[in-house]
Amino acid sequence: MTSSRFSLARVLAIFIKEVQQMLRDRPTFAMAVGVPILQLLLFGYAINTDPKGLPTAVVTQDRGPMARSLVAALAQSGYFRVQARPASEREGDALVEDGEVQFLIVIPPDFSRRVIRGEQPAVLVSVDATDP
Repeated sequence: MTSSRFSLARVLAIFIKEVQQMLRDRPTFAMAVGVPILQLLLFGYAINTDPKGLPTAVVTQDRGPMARSLVAALAQSGYFRVQARPASEREGDALVEDGEVQFLIVIPPDFSRRVIRGEQPAVLVSVDATDP
């Protein structure tokens, strides 16, 4: 008759056996300890997940104060580098497709008026997602 109950003594015995096996086989022990430490160092220090200075094109169809303020805030944030101001959304899409910019921000013609009214105007943000 076998018992299907959990036994801490059995788990401890298997753990001790596996540790002894790993200590006998040095390359396996080095891989089991070294690879996670290497990943920790790479992901912690070498890989920068904080994007700065992303090339951006801004199409401003509104010349009001709120639209200008939004564009200035984007530029001052440090995350976006406004490097093109195409005249139309079509020209901006061409810049994204050609890979010259990663972001296209289109501010609609009634943006400032809608903000002043207390509404929540939509802003189009197109992203080139080929470069994660």
